[in-house]
Amino acid sequence: MSDQKGIGSDKAFIKRGWRFVPFLFSCLFLLFVPQLQLEAGARGIKELDQMGDRLLETDRYEEAISVWQGALESDPNHVDTLLRIGIAFSLLGRYHQAHATLNRALEIEPENPKVLYNLALVFLRQDRDQKALEYLKRVLEMVAWYPEANYHMGLIYERRGLKERALNYYIRELNYNAASAKTWQRFFRLKDELDQDLPIRSGENVFSTEMMIFISGLILATAGVLFLRRRGKLNA
Repeated sequence: MSDQKGIGSDKAFIKRGWRFVPFLFSCLFLLFVPQLQLEAGARGIKELDQMGDRLLETDRYEEAISVWQGALESDPNHVDTLLRIGIAFSLLGRYHQAHATLNRALEIEPENPKVLYNLALVFLRQDRDQKALEYLKRVLEMVAWYPEANYHMGLIYERRGLKERALNYYIRELNYNAASAKTWQRFFRLKDELDQDLPIRSGENVFSTEMMIFISGLILATAGVLFLRRRGKLNA
């Protein structure tokens, strides 16, 4: 009898326990579903950002903006998407909207160098050089090598007639970004105007070691190509 009672009590316990299974599943659902929704939303925003990028590459700015604005419905504070929209507005010459969008991104991430840099470009397009300088300086304080920031500093100073200062910023850009063709073009043109030789001094190089290696490699590669072409002609 005692064994039968024990078996009966175990069955009753199991039966009561099963009543809590739906509750446990509900708790797990509430815990994990929001995270899954966030991940799905992030994937959706990324895909929309990429779609807008492809439209921007073909100069379909308005369509790109529409796509990115759709992405913001999932996350209104997505800084990368706001940045894209601000850039597109700037390229369309809609500077007021560009400022509004980029400043909104800056409120979310005040120390974001990408946002600061693109705000500087908007000011440059408006010929507001002083404001552009302020933002470019903030960018370079955070990231000394930020691509083309030193180049644009040089442009502003060259526009102001401060050619030696402009040349120094072109050199800085080339030290960090030796492959920048437009910086080389500005550098050589301005160097010719100033008639400066810019000698390489021991212990205080005008150009960085990395850039000198890049230049040397470029010269060697060019020489190699010429040699192979000449050898091919001789063998022919």
